[in-house]
Amino acid sequence: MKLFTPFSDETEVIDITPELARRYSLDEWGRSFKLGTAGYRDLLDSTDMSSPDVPFNTLTMALVAAARRDVAIRHGLKRLHIGGEVRPHTQKFINLFARIYAAAGMQVHLRQDSPTTPIWLSSFGVFHYDLDGGENFTASHSPSFKGGWKPMDAFGMQLLDMSTEITQQVRHLVDQALTSGVSIDLAPSSSPLIKRDFEPYDAYVDMLRSILPRGLVESIRSAMAGGLRVAISTVGGSMGRAAREVFGRLDLPVDDGITLLHEKEDSNFYGIGTVDGVNHGPDPGKWQVYRHIGAKELLLERRAHVVFIWDPDGDRFNMVTQAPGDRKDDFTRSGLEVEDLDDTRVLVYFKPNQIYFLLTAMRFSSLSPEDVAGEATWLVGLTFPTSRSIYEVAVGTATALGIAARQVLVPVGFKYFGNLVRHAETTEEPYVNVIGREISLHPNPKFMIMAEESGGAAMGPLQPYYSVGGRKSLAIKEKDAMQVGVMLLGLAAELWHHGESFATRYMDLLERYDIRHRAYERRDVMLYDESLRGEERVRAKAAGEKQRDDTVRYFRSLTEKSPAEVTQNLRRATGMDDFPEVTDVFWAGDGTFIQFREGWFEIRASGTDAVLRYYMEGPSPGWVERWNQALVSVSPS
Repeated sequence: MKLFTPFSDETEVIDITPELARRYSLDEWGRSFKLGTAGYRDLLDSTDMSSPDVPFNTLTMALVAAARRDVAIRHGLKRLHIGGEVRPHTQKFINLFARIYAAAGMQVHLRQDSPTTPIWLSSFGVFHYDLDGGENFTASHSPSFKGGWKPMDAFGMQLLDMSTEITQQVRHLVDQALTSGVSIDLAPSSSPLIKRDFEPYDAYVDMLRSILPRGLVESIRSAMAGGLRVAISTVGGSMGRAAREVFGRLDLPVDDGITLLHEKEDSNFYGIGTVDGVNHGPDPGKWQVYRHIGAKELLLERRAHVVFIWDPDGDRFNMVTQAPGDRKDDFTRSGLEVEDLDDTRVLVYFKPNQIYFLLTAMRFSSLSPEDVAGEATWLVGLTFPTSRSIYEVAVGTATALGIAARQVLVPVGFKYFGNLVRHAETTEEPYVNVIGREISLHPNPKFMIMAEESGGAAMGPLQPYYSVGGRKSLAIKEKDAMQVGVMLLGLAAELWHHGESFATRYMDLLERYDIRHRAYERRDVMLYDESLRGEERVRAKAAGEKQRDDTVRYFRSLTEKSPAEVTQNLRRATGMDDFPEVTDVFWAGDGTFIQFREGWFEIRASGTDAVLRYYMEGPSPGWVERWNQALVSVSPS
């Protein structure tokens, strides 16, 4: 059904009559609409943008745009950016939103030459240009059959309080559409209020240089001149264009040292992540992606020494490496995922936690005496289900420099890191985390890393950077896998120069700093097939959400008991008398966190996918596998 003409230079109106609202089941959609951990994500139709059979369509998104418009006007916001990655209909959705905002007299800032925008570029540019906010059409690592929309505030951070207002306004507009109808005005695509002037690459690279250790770029160039080869898959997303822009400004040798795989944009991501007919999405942290990306063949044939992977909107990262085969058993005992490659080498599939462990050690170890002179607070931000080994190695490497690393824990969702950075930028009062613990961020806070176990991270420079209008920032407010990729290129160069592998460096750090948390596991329990449609989807979703709610409710009930009571409850529930002793239990903002003497466990419902996530970390792979499986098997009934 045609609701508007994309890219038209005519004024248009989308009239949502009560009859049309019922045809699109807006009552059901409005009740379930919410802005979660990653904004709004739901099923779309890759062939029909306006299909009423899916929840992410022209009509529902026009209502979201109208709600965003109304809330922006209420708050006096006049200048917004819109970006997006490469999913079906993304550019048409950008055009729809831009025209709705322009019809209300708001300025809209789009990319000039490239239509695609990684999420970190949207975030950085909104801050850099002193805009009033922005948004990005992305479902990140989700399968291509899901659409997504992620709004952000004037600092490039995902909306917090204002997201509730937008949700309420969406429901108000739905009620109005069902009773008397709603009309939504669209300006012409050629409106002078729609400007193509959003190109913050130069400023971004300046900020990036202030994060990179001294000499890192030169080391990369030297190693590649000496034969180092790195392949990077962009999975057909927005990072192909972005990588060329950034690498070009850093004068790094793309196509002659760095090879970009899957560079051409593809709205189906080249089928990456589809295994045995099931589409798991292009999440580089999933084995269905990193084991099927072509890395093994590249390493086996020595066409690459390491393979990096970005997700479609450039906020997640992973890598596949090679290592000496005679250390295979050591690697496996230390929690690394290993596979035979040839007679002398093994493949090592790194996990995001292990990558950020290496990256944290690299950042602290590269600090110079000049960097650590004077008072400073060296901050390591982790979400509750992120590996504690990252903080352990931070403590070890920081102590060697005569400084102290400080850990800050937040719930899952990078908006909580953004809020943490804003707190440090605006007040010297202690930060109070979700479980009520005060953490001092001052004096002179330095955000060495903020990391999520799922593959997203960002780092702050050692000195603040500023917008064109003079606003100060201590760190980007979004996940930034461009930072991560360049830093890991630098580590690859360092290892090349020293004849080491990522795996042997990882092992060396474990032993040197006596790391306790060596084994980590996340198990995802699928709640329902998100690709379903119609009544089958309604039934499956209802059953899956009941399973989710019952399970979350059961584990949350444990937070009201003493650790001794929780220990006894879980021994009964698992039927295992030797279940580990619980030393602490609490609600971690969006999931139940259980601390043991040897490790920890958390269960939470994903904010982006229809899954329950079971996380556990401890001293060995066997310990983690045994007890995580026991908890996955607990039935709430």
